[in-house]
Amino acid sequence: LRVAYWSPLCAFAIITIALYVRLMLLIYKKRASPQFNTFFYKMFVTAGIFDLISIFWYISAQWTYVDQVFGARFLLTLNHDNIPNLCYYYIYYFLYAQIFVILLISANRLIAIHSPQSAVLKSCDSFPLLLLLIAT
Repeated sequence: LRVAYWSPLCAFAIITIALYVRLMLLIYKKRASPQFNTFFYKMFVTAGIFDLISIFWYISAQWTYVDQVFGARFLLTLNHDNIPNLCYYYIYYFLYAQIFVILLISANRLIAIHSPQSAVLKSCDSFPLLLLLIAT
């Protein structure tokens, strides 16, 4: 295990996970209020879910494949040739999902600044969170 590499990374990951979970719980508790029931906060939660999954995936893939924490025998039982393919598909899907969410948040902020009373904003605010997760 590369201690010099993992010490700051895990410290940063723990802080990030704690902040993300705290913010997402806060938004979830206040979702009934009109201020927090907007497209921006729904996309923030969507981005948070993708980011949290990405953190866990990255750490587990690095520990398993690069650092071989579980040993080479574990990799052989997993057919280790498939792990890079799984990582590629994961990165392909989640990277594009995160980029898509960031573009939607940016477009939402742009429309909110240029025309705050826009019908587009009002219609986007009515999207259910589950629909946004599935569409992303």
